[in-house]
Formats: sequence, structure tokens, C-alpha cells
Amino acid sequence: MIISLILLAAVVGIVGFGVALSVRGKRDFAKQNEVVPGMKSPAPASWAGAHSPEAKLHRRLGDAVRAANGNPRLVELGLAEQTKQIESEALAIDERLVAAAGLPTSHRAGAVAEFESQVAALEDAVATLIKSTTVSDSKQLLEQAVSDADVKLQALAEARAEVEALDRSVSGTLAPRMPDVEQGKATG
Repeated sequence: MIISLILLAAVVGIVGFGVALSVRGKRDFAKQNEVVPGMKSPAPASWAGAHSPEAKLHRRLGDAVRAANGNPRLVELGLAEQTKQIESEALAIDERLVAAAGLPTSHRAGAVAEFESQVAALEDAVATLIKSTTVSDSKQLLEQAVSDADVKLQALAEARAEVEALDRSVSGTLAPRMPDVEQGKATG
């Protein structure tokens, strides 16, 4: 009787441990698919480990945002606004990338390939900002690096606005507007 209870307790413990690992693994997998930490991405969960061009671009967006968010010097140097702009642009690119990946196969490759330059520009802006944290000994170099990053982020925002305007004119409808990053975190 005592052996049976010990055996039952061991089995329940092992099953409970397995369930806990499974739940944690699923949660971690979902977090890996987020472009901005804490905000659910419209990308399919399969992109977290897929080798398709759209999945790789999606993961690069997340890596860029995590690099910016993971650098505490950006906040110390008063660059929190640029970090939020990086998040906002990454979310907008990700949303459009997911839409492009949903196109018919004959149009998908070309549509997805167009996002390569946008993702590279975002990565470049992040790299410029991070570089600015290492040259902060010179106020002039810091201001130049931040200005360069601002120009790159502004160019991305303008390109996105042009594409949205083109979409509206072609479809005759309003394209959905990306919510503000802070609003998305509060509601999402």
C-alpha cells in the first residue's frame, strides 16, 4: 500500500513536471515569435523556426528590436524615443511582411523580397544608435550618430506612408493603421 502511494506520487510528480515543461516551452516559443517583446505578432507561429525568406526577415526584425531594447545606454543617453520609433517601424514592417507572405505563390517571392531593404534599413538604424552609445565621450559624435539614426528612421516612416497611400489608392479603402506601441502594449 505504501509503495503504491509512493509510486503514484512519483508518477503524478513526473507528469506534472512534464506538463510544466511543455507549457513553459510553448510560452517561450511564442515569445520568440514576437517582434516587440510583450506584443503578439500577426506572424504564424511556424515562422519562429522556419527557413523561408519571410520567416528570416521576421526574426531579423525581432533581433533588431531586442538589440535596441537590450541596450540600457540608449535610455541613459535620452534615446528612448528612438527606441520606441524602432519598435513602431518594426511592427509596421512585420504586419506588411505577413500580408505579403499571404499572397499567392506566384506573387509572394517578389513581394517578400521587397522587405529586405526595409529590414536592413531598420537594422542599420539600430546599429547606428548602438554605436552612438560607444562614442558618447564626444558629444558631437553622439549627436551625429543620433542624427544619422533619426534620418534612417524617418526615411523608413516616409516609405511606409507612401506604401500605405498607394495601397489606399489601389484598393479604394483605408489601410489599417498600426497602433501606437504603448497603446498596443496596454491593450494587446
